[in-house]
Amino acid sequence: MLLWLIAGTDQPFAPSSAPRCHGCPGVTMRHLIWLLFLPGFLCQCNPPVKVPESLIAWTGACLFIPCCYQSCVMTPIKTKKLIISSLTWYLNPVYDSEKRDFSGTVLYKHNATISPAFAGRVRFLGDLERDCSLQLSDLRASENGSYGLRLVVLNPKQRQEEKWMARISVNVMASPPAPQIQGPSELRESVLAQAVCSIAYYCPDYPITLTWVGLGHGTPEPTTRMDSGRTRSSLTFTPTWQDHGKNLTCQLSTPAGTPSSESSVVLDVKYAPQGVQVKATPGETIREGDRLMLMCLTKGSNPSVSTYNWYKDSQWLNQGQRLEFDAKGDEHSGSYVCQATNEIRTVPSPALWIDVQYAPKDVRVELVTGSQIQEGTMVVLKCSCRAHLPVSNYTGYRNGQHIPEQTQQELRFDKIHPNQSGSYHCKPLNIVGLSESPAITVDIQYAISAQGQEPCGNCYQIQTSVIVGLVIGDLVFTLLLIAGVYHCIKRCGKPTDNSEDQKVYMNMPGRVN
Repeated sequence: MLLWLIAGTDQPFAPSSAPRCHGCPGVTMRHLIWLLFLPGFLCQCNPPVKVPESLIAWTGACLFIPCCYQSCVMTPIKTKKLIISSLTWYLNPVYDSEKRDFSGTVLYKHNATISPAFAGRVRFLGDLERDCSLQLSDLRASENGSYGLRLVVLNPKQRQEEKWMARISVNVMASPPAPQIQGPSELRESVLAQAVCSIAYYCPDYPITLTWVGLGHGTPEPTTRMDSGRTRSSLTFTPTWQDHGKNLTCQLSTPAGTPSSESSVVLDVKYAPQGVQVKATPGETIREGDRLMLMCLTKGSNPSVSTYNWYKDSQWLNQGQRLEFDAKGDEHSGSYVCQATNEIRTVPSPALWIDVQYAPKDVRVELVTGSQIQEGTMVVLKCSCRAHLPVSNYTGYRNGQHIPEQTQQELRFDKIHPNQSGSYHCKPLNIVGLSESPAITVDIQYAISAQGQEPCGNCYQIQTSVIVGLVIGDLVFTLLLIAGVYHCIKRCGKPTDNSEDQKVYMNMPGRVN
């Protein structure tokens, strides 16, 4: 038998015929055999039991004090193990120096009758070899205080008794305390996490329930007892950004199902910027010259957004949450995207198309059919421009005068006449406004037709005979005019009879005038 133990397994020694005592250190058979050969091992077991330092409970509940013997008492070598000769559980034990022993309210004593005050409420759950646990039901406020386990052990080797007192502080409250919630140091969206709700309480005959409230999703595990004597329940969940700021609550319910206490934590979920979008003021469609402001907005970000970047038509523009400028036609029309960045990641917004409308620009009149214009040929003048929105009406002008019924982009002359020469300009109109082009001069080249040639279009033809007759008539008229003038002058040059003018005065001697 000894040879088998030395060569045996290294698994912790916990005989299947008895329940394992939670909280005691595992001792392998091989280690135990070697310890038995160490000098004084059996007498160095101080204390020989393991109990918690403190426990909590409340009135009406039950108190479970977990207790297990140390390895020196649990040795399987029957002839060498310590023999427990006396085991007593006290409530508020007091040491009597005269009797050199403890006294107090006896809860349980081995091989003794339980006090009537505790009859039906006290249960010793152990034995004298492995487990020394005690349970006290229907707790009362007066049962608050110090609980002690008095153990008297006989050491066969030294043939003497050894005595110990193990103390446990028990706080009996009026109502259940709030459980404690523990979670990961950091919660991140979409990363699996686990929260644990626990309380330093367990009693087999008073099963409490821990329930999770407030999250709405996740997988809670059933309420279980931990090796340390705590009752716990865990919740496994995948946080979302909407969970940030929510209260996660753990409720403690009594065996009757009545919630008696609770504890809450506020979830701090780290997540990337959510709902990133571009807002345009005054709107997505504006007119040239208007002041446009673009804002990069989010529905939430934890931590806060550290950087905003702007892009137009996939080209980087600027940084900052706001982008503001005076709109200029085609320069500012396009697709705008903002990117919001925090320490989690960068999130782009959907593209927002900005439409800048403007009146016609670069207006000009173009001669479509060529620069040399011959009389009778077809001529097309075109009013060209850039505009957004499209031009709805064109107005043509010749020598500053409106050309009636001209509303199209092209002004067409199937057979141009010389009298259609002149200065031409146009005015295109769209919903934004009216613009005017510079004027161009249309010069029509034509020639007078000779005899035998085809008449020159619809112009008036003067015959040669008529021209000769006019010349001869003009010559005759000129000669007659000259003759008449000559005759008049000649006639007017003859002397006239005028008595006064014809008188001759003579000086006669001796005559006095």
